[in-house]
Amino acid sequence: MRIERLDGPFGVEVTDLDLAASPDAATLAAVNRAFVENHVICFRDQHFADPGDFAAAAGLLGEPMTSVTATYRLPGHPVIDELSNTAVDKRTGDTTPLRRGGSWHTDHSNLECPPKATVLYAITLPSRGGNTEFTSLPQAYDTLPEALRGQIQGKRAFHAYLSRRAPRKLLTRTKAEEEGSSGCWQPLVRRHPETGRDGLYFNAMRCDAVEGLDQAAGDALLDALYEHADRPEFRYSHEWRRGDVLMWDNRAVLHQATFDFDPAERRYLHRILLRGDMPVSAP
Repeated sequence: MRIERLDGPFGVEVTDLDLAASPDAATLAAVNRAFVENHVICFRDQHFADPGDFAAAAGLLGEPMTSVTATYRLPGHPVIDELSNTAVDKRTGDTTPLRRGGSWHTDHSNLECPPKATVLYAITLPSRGGNTEFTSLPQAYDTLPEALRGQIQGKRAFHAYLSRRAPRKLLTRTKAEEEGSSGCWQPLVRRHPETGRDGLYFNAMRCDAVEGLDQAAGDALLDALYEHADRPEFRYSHEWRRGDVLMWDNRAVLHQATFDFDPAERRYLHRILLRGDMPVSAP
């Protein structure tokens, strides 16, 4: 196994490792160290005979969990979601493509215990474009202006399933799904449970209010944080190759899919979420 830096301010790639071959405990420990230290890890040249093998491989990296909505769960594989550029909201009948993942976010932050990581497996890719981009929340926090840092210390934001401020639509939930994902308060500055490093924790798709601030002041604060975090020096853009398995740390990065490719081409991946802990505020 070789672990080398990706072309960006963070992230590593792993080569000469077959996740389907059940790596030993020492190898998996080295992989986890590289993951938590670098936010994003790409396993090159992976091939799975069937989706169950992908689920088994993801299970070596953490505990798989189901997504909030069942709309695009792969039949027979409840922890695997299908991600496609042709996805629509089947429950409403709207035929407008949803552009799932097409703005900065962190997965399922409206749950009290959001997933610690997301794992994507590339199956069908466009001839060019369709990258997945990441921005580092610890780097963004470390470089905050002092005045802005003072405004967020000890504060929480409310993460709804879909914020009134969200830049795009999400899948419609059933009543049962709504009851299990109604939203919660999360710290604006989160301490990473494995590295101990502090980072911003917010989500343009979900953050609906800031504790102790009226709507206008809360919106202004969130906008300032989003603008600061969306800077090229904090960013890595992953150019997909067929066979890539990409895992990222939802506790440390925001991510987004890009739709800069011919819509007549298909972008199709399988996704698994790995169970996480309740976010802890930085002291």
